[in-house]
Amino acid sequence: MPLPTPPENSLLAAATLVALCWALYRRPWKLLKRHDLQNAWLGAMVLLALLWTLRATLVGGMVIQLLGATLMVTLFGLPLALLSLFVVDAGSLIGLEYLAGHGWSDFDWAALWPRYVWMALLPALLSAGLHAVLRRYLPRHPFVFMLGHGYFTAGLAAFGAGTAQAIWRYWTTPKLPLSVADSLTGILILAFGEAFLTGMLVAIFVVYKPQWVVTFRDEDYLRQ
Repeated sequence: MPLPTPPENSLLAAATLVALCWALYRRPWKLLKRHDLQNAWLGAMVLLALLWTLRATLVGGMVIQLLGATLMVTLFGLPLALLSLFVVDAGSLIGLEYLAGHGWSDFDWAALWPRYVWMALLPALLSAGLHAVLRRYLPRHPFVFMLGHGYFTAGLAAFGAGTAQAIWRYWTTPKLPLSVADSLTGILILAFGEAFLTGMLVAIFVVYKPQWVVTFRDEDYLRQ
């Protein structure tokens, strides 16, 4: 049987619903009318579903999973990224439950909310905020975009989201077996992995498929 929903999950569920309502209000699916963007979106969804299904467990029980939130925000903008990441969240949760041998009635649906908030919503919001800062204060240059929107933003967003999740866990579950050192190690591993993967993919797409990156505009970054 699924575990009872912790009271603090209601806050995470509320945050998720607010974010999804805002994203729906923006109607970001209009971007997918572009045929060149449809293949990129479908490919990104498959990649993220695999990333969210694969995970590593460190000593002490800390789970490390690559997020892909910064990549989605960079490729498709914040509203479409938020909606897409919720679909990935639900799909990967179903896959993990089936791999664990659970029946439909035994699925831990309450896990949707913390997974979405810590792995999608918070890093996506941090990424969008960092992107805005970079556009405001740094010169518009393709190298700056690739380094800043890819490596720099992805690493900082993953580190910030991981730190916030660790603080939340210690606040809601004071007797966790994980030490602060274990948590910091896991967060740093996640941040470096996220920065490497996202930075590499953003650089490839900007060079070879700039039409897949809606936040990269030729008139802003390639003007003489």
